[in-house]
Amino acid sequence: MTKPFGDDVCDAIRHASSAASLHLITSEMRALRDCHASLSRRDGRSSLVVTGLLNKQVGGELGISEITVKALEAR
Repeated sequence: MTKPFGDDVCDAIRHASSAASLHLITSEMRALRDCHASLSRRDGRSSLVVTGLLNKQVGGELGISEITVKALEAR
């Protein structure tokens, strides 16, 4: 390619780069969703804790006691 590049060449490079980045992000998100979906109900509790719920609220969501939530966190 000769220099200087035209605007169309630069635009094409930017578009290709953006498309590749978007594909990578989409693939990573799909992998994360698949991993999360494979968790058991109790293993999924970490997602409740990460969202900022209190142990009592996590226990209520999972149908277990607050003490059980604390014990599972200690593992």
